[in-house]
Amino acid sequence: MAICGMIIAHLPAARWLWHAALADAATGHVANGAPIKAARYEGTGLDMLAVHEVDAAPGTLLVSTPAGSSSRGAGYWGGSHRVHRLSRDGTLSDVDMDAAADELDPVGAEARLHRRLALAAGLTLETVRMRMRDGHGYEAGTCTEWGGYWAIVERATARQVWARAPSLEEMTAAGLPIARSDTPEAKAAAARIWGA
Repeated sequence: MAICGMIIAHLPAARWLWHAALADAATGHVANGAPIKAARYEGTGLDMLAVHEVDAAPGTLLVSTPAGSSSRGAGYWGGSHRVHRLSRDGTLSDVDMDAAADELDPVGAEARLHRRLALAAGLTLETVRMRMRDGHGYEAGTCTEWGGYWAIVERATARQVWARAPSLEEMTAAGLPIARSDTPEAKAAAARIWGA
């Protein structure tokens, strides 16, 4: 509920409320910014709620953390903090961390998507040696589908492959979309590039 331009939001007293800030544009780590102190507490025991008078527009992104902790910095913080969207009636709905990062920094959204897809395929931008079975079929100096994304095979032997994810610039130069390799868009691009 709004009072004098403020929106009243309720949160369990065991959590603190903060303004959202993008701590690391490369990874999309959304952390807490300035704190929003509770105006008062209602209830008792485990049912105690912190009542926050939030001076922000509906749709604003906020972060909650366990009381006594912070999610500042760009390190790995696990799942202890959550991103919320403030609604006009004070409801705090959960927002996916990646979507929140893209909203806070839309310019870096494509680079973060590329990074997420590469990591999901088990690749990084650094060349990594991987053991393979005999007859794996990978050839050095090629770009190939790898676990749902694309990989550049730098070197290959009978039982090992040195591979990495292509950089965003390499993907763009090759005409590959920043999407899983099994999407129709990616398949069409691969067929256009390699005739596959």
